[in-house]
Amino acid sequence: MRNNKHLAFFLFLSLSATTSWSQATVNTNEPKSGRINSPYSRFGIGNMADNRSAGLRGMGGTANGYAKDYTINAYNPASYTYLNRTTLEFAIDMQSNSARIGEDVTKSGTFTISQFNLAFPIKKGNLGMNIGYTPISKVYYNAADSIMVPGLGQAARTYNGEGNLNFAYLGLSGGTKGFSVGVNAGYLFGNIRNSSYFNVVDSNANYTRNTDASRKDIYGGLYWKGGLMYRATMKNSQYISVGATATLSQKVNSSRTEYFVAGTDTALNNPLGAITDTVSASYDRKGKMVLPTELGFGIHYGKGNNYDFGLDITYADWSVFKRYDASETGVGKNAYRLAIGGEVVPNVKATGKEYFAAMTYRFGAYYGKDYYYINGTNINYYGLTLGAQLPFKPTYDQSGALNLSLDMGNRGTINNNLAKEFYVKFTLGLRFNDLWFRRPKYD
Repeated sequence: MRNNKHLAFFLFLSLSATTSWSQATVNTNEPKSGRINSPYSRFGIGNMADNRSAGLRGMGGTANGYAKDYTINAYNPASYTYLNRTTLEFAIDMQSNSARIGEDVTKSGTFTISQFNLAFPIKKGNLGMNIGYTPISKVYYNAADSIMVPGLGQAARTYNGEGNLNFAYLGLSGGTKGFSVGVNAGYLFGNIRNSSYFNVVDSNANYTRNTDASRKDIYGGLYWKGGLMYRATMKNSQYISVGATATLSQKVNSSRTEYFVAGTDTALNNPLGAITDTVSASYDRKGKMVLPTELGFGIHYGKGNNYDFGLDITYADWSVFKRYDASETGVGKNAYRLAIGGEVVPNVKATGKEYFAAMTYRFGAYYGKDYYYINGTNINYYGLTLGAQLPFKPTYDQSGALNLSLDMGNRGTINNNLAKEFYVKFTLGLRFNDLWFRRPKYD
């Protein structure tokens, strides 16, 4: 075992490798095929999920000011006004993660549902609606280190946790003359469990000293996000689109169950039996979780369906984050994200023999600071993205498409006994378009 300056992170292959208590009480929506073992998800509400669509991820995530008449941008609900076709979109994520701490490296991967959206124009150019679901955050970590305890000897410490937060919502938007305002309102729900274990492992001791501290929070409450957008049309089908989003600080109901157990067990074939004592325990304690305010702004310039280039910024005030009226170690004061990206269609009038010219090609880059603040260190990240949209028909068409995006980046640092993560995210999204609520024409 290494000392506490060189943590050795390891991934259990399945829930069967965790403690029996975990098997009996934890039930999350995380996939059984694999988990991203991220040490940073131990803090706060875990790693924030990317709730942008597959297409926008390929553009660096420039979502605040993006609007098209055939694709859903649920990140800014004001964009629903600009839809002219009923659109169904859903996506799945495949991610691999490599976490390095000192000389130790842990690799993990996962396969998850990314999002679901069904949107349609109620009145073209004036009113739109969307029914959606997206993850908000994800938690999974399994970590171990060791420490020398005076009078006892070498002790092993283990930390593990899992869970997620999700958002199911109804979105509405309305506007006129290029202006639009919208809101996503719904229910935020999920649960997060955090556990830590302490075991003396020195063979010179007559007993092993053990402790087990576990906490599980179950969340459920109303949640909303608002957006504004203005789209100005210029000559030759050119346009400028400006958008802003806001999620004000909100309180979500929580129910907490936690316990702290301490005891001893025999060592070196000592005939005395194990002694275990529940030091403290509480069940279903009601409380609140205070989530931060998040603001976003974006601007896009483009021409018809030929090209679109955008700039995006988001900022979140995490200084207000609390659970049960208490601030938490590891959560910083703020977070931000800067992004640029674009998309290009070589030929929107391509024929069936020019399929590759009818595809949409996307690219982007981003840089940001996460909301974690650990060991006096900010946790920064950066990445590059690529994407492509493959229309179902061999011409540029709005009946549907397959969207692919690739996101490669780094987060964190190995300085100050922290972790540096290299991740690769691949998103596959399907989009189907149709015309609903059409008034039939009669001769």
